Amino acid sequence: MISEPRSTARTAAAVPRWAPLVAGAGLAALALRTPGVEAVVVVVVVGATGLALPLPTRERFTGAAPWLAAVTIGVLAMALVARAASFPAMAFAPVPVAAAVLAAVAEEAFFRRFLYGWLAARGPAPAIAVSAAAFALVHLPLYGLDSLALNLAAGLLLGWQRWAAGTWTAPAATHALANALAYV
Repeated sequence: MISEPRSTARTAAAVPRWAPLVAGAGLAALALRTPGVEAVVVVVVVGATGLALPLPTRERFTGAAPWLAAVTIGVLAMALVARAASFPAMAFAPVPVAAAVLAAVAEEAFFRRFLYGWLAARGPAPAIAVSAAAFALVHLPLYGLDSLALNLAAGLLLGWQRWAAGTWTAPAATHALANALAYV
């Protein structure tokens, strides 16, 4: 008897009833973080939580070409905005760069894997919009009201990437590259 090959995709799982509590706690922790080492720890814990929770819908990886296209579009968009906005370049130092990259991946695990994945059952538009709004709002305490539009736009872009690539790893790669480029 010939068996069917095992799928490499994760199977869908029911979201625990306490998932909204985890989402609220994660958002509160991110909003209340203060700059410094503690902030990186908070983001990593929230990101690990986003990775550990089951998703109600399965990720639908669309293939390497759409993934690469989504990442390329995202990185180019973020680089253009950074250049147009004339953000001051930060001094390169390995530890802050590593922390910024780690924080970006952890945030994407929470926002585009867990939160987007949880909301995806309602359709891609609500998943993109809500995860983007939450992303922008948790950055307000760190960067102020002037950053709201930029972080909302970044969240929408990262949410679109999640939808286009079918996986949270595309926005994670873009966010990590964008954070690393801030030091170049």
